[in-house]
Amino acid sequence: MNSIRWKMVFIYFTLVFIVMIISGTYIIIMTDSQETRNAEEELKQCAVYVKEQIVDEYENPQDFQRGFDNFFIVRSSMRNIQANILDKDGKTIASSVSSDKSLFINYSNSAVISALSGKESFESNKKYMDFNSQVKDWITYGYPVFDDTGQVKYVIYVQIDGESIKNNILTIAGTIAVSVVIALVMTGILGIIFSTTITRPIALLTKKANQLAHGRKFERVPVRSNDEIGQLTRSFNYMASELRKTMSDLQNENNKLEIVVNNMTDGILAFDYHGKLIHANHVCRELLGYSTEALTLRKFLAETNMTDISLVPNIISETIIKRDNIYLSISFIPYGQKEEKINVLKSFSSKDSFEGVVIVLQDITKHRRLDEMRREFVANVSHEIRTPLTTIKSYAETLIDGAIDEKETAVEFLKIINSAADRVAFLAKDLLDLSHLDNKQMKFNFENVNIIGIIRDCVTQNYIAAQNKNQNILFEPEDYEEYTVNVDVGRITQVFNNVISNAMKYSPENTDIEIFVDRDEKYYFVHIKDNGIGIPQEDVERIFERFYRVDKARSRAMGGNGLGLSIAKEIMEGHKGKIEVKSSVGKGTEMILGFPKAKKNSR
Repeated sequence: MNSIRWKMVFIYFTLVFIVMIISGTYIIIMTDSQETRNAEEELKQCAVYVKEQIVDEYENPQDFQRGFDNFFIVRSSMRNIQANILDKDGKTIASSVSSDKSLFINYSNSAVISALSGKESFESNKKYMDFNSQVKDWITYGYPVFDDTGQVKYVIYVQIDGESIKNNILTIAGTIAVSVVIALVMTGILGIIFSTTITRPIALLTKKANQLAHGRKFERVPVRSNDEIGQLTRSFNYMASELRKTMSDLQNENNKLEIVVNNMTDGILAFDYHGKLIHANHVCRELLGYSTEALTLRKFLAETNMTDISLVPNIISETIIKRDNIYLSISFIPYGQKEEKINVLKSFSSKDSFEGVVIVLQDITKHRRLDEMRREFVANVSHEIRTPLTTIKSYAETLIDGAIDEKETAVEFLKIINSAADRVAFLAKDLLDLSHLDNKQMKFNFENVNIIGIIRDCVTQNYIAAQNKNQNILFEPEDYEEYTVNVDVGRITQVFNNVISNAMKYSPENTDIEIFVDRDEKYYFVHIKDNGIGIPQEDVERIFERFYRVDKARSRAMGGNGLGLSIAKEIMEGHKGKIEVKSSVGKGTEMILGFPKAKKNSR
């Protein structure tokens, strides 16, 4: 019974059946009760007539039988009632059924016993044998007659045949049964017709909905009524119309997205929360070097040796791997509900943790090669510069030591050559330092020192240069003994000198260079602040790039080569420190160098 049509018919049929059964039962019960009351009323009326017209009329009990004969001739309507007069001992002394005393029956049922005790009583549906020795269902009534002293003198016992009442009830029950059958047949027919009028439009709507779900051409459903079914049909037609528009828009957007994704230079992999691949563009196959048809997230992580990676939903994680001389940048973009860090392979099967992940593959081989070429260039330039540097240095020293003619001009010229040679040597030194830092060949001699002492030495070293430019280097530390760090003193001195010299170079005369130190739970911070020309905001992030200059012409005029801050940053990173810049054009620059606090037992 999966169809609503038959469910409605069944419910309608059952409802009518229950109502008919309850109504019929009620009718039968009420009819039986009414017939019984009518019979009892007749019995009572008959007993009163017997008392008044026989017992009260005839003083001698021997005349009671004659009185019965006359009484029932007059009361022909009571011929179906049997009346008897019993004495105080319960013996029959007169009867309306027979005048032969030998056929009299002595009655001892509850109605007689109750009447003998002085209480009138009825008894229904009891089987007794009559004068013809036939057992029938009787309704009986015992009526006591009292003497002057209030004692029971006679009992008038009347009874009526209950078979007629039972037959009437059976007739009524049969009639009700036939009515129930007729009603149920009509209910079934009307129920089918009624349910069909409701289910036919619903079935049509279901068929159209299935067509719409499978993408088939949809035709509007005709509206045949203004009731709820008609309103549902109108709503369905409107929904289908809007759905077609939405699907069309989604299809257009999906096509656009498909074109964009398939024409990207980066590879795109999308996995669902089961780790099953749901999308991959053709670039993935080129970058990975194998087909992505049977690829799963577990297999991908195994192929890229990232089985222990942990991700946080809605937070991008990036890593770089090398495969067959190709560098791949892999970005994981998981999306889900719980903002907690979990292992992908252990928890990715739970939809509560992840709904899926998008992986972006980017070939960064060219960038890596350019970076390597740049590093090689620094090393090569350093070595190439050494040969002409030696020649220039030797020639300049020879001229200075032996030139006598036009001594002043020659000496001035030679000093310029010597200065240029020193500059080339300084450049070579910087390039070599960068090369060592890049290749992790530079070794640091760490020791626990007070950072204040290093800063004081650097201030002293730059004091003359500051005086020549009428500048003041302000440094007044507090808590001298507390700023202990574990560093390579020579390299950190190089960093401080570079930053302080830059502050002096790019600050006008008669200005102050302010240096102060503060700290937090993990770091000591050295602030070197000037009032110079400042750095544009778009250049702040790039000043640590090699050979990068904000103002190239001015930097060269001041002797800068664009490597100082790059070296400083590499040295700070080698010390697990950090270097930050705050600058505003025309207001100056503040360099902040962070040094991890030294552990007490550090060596």
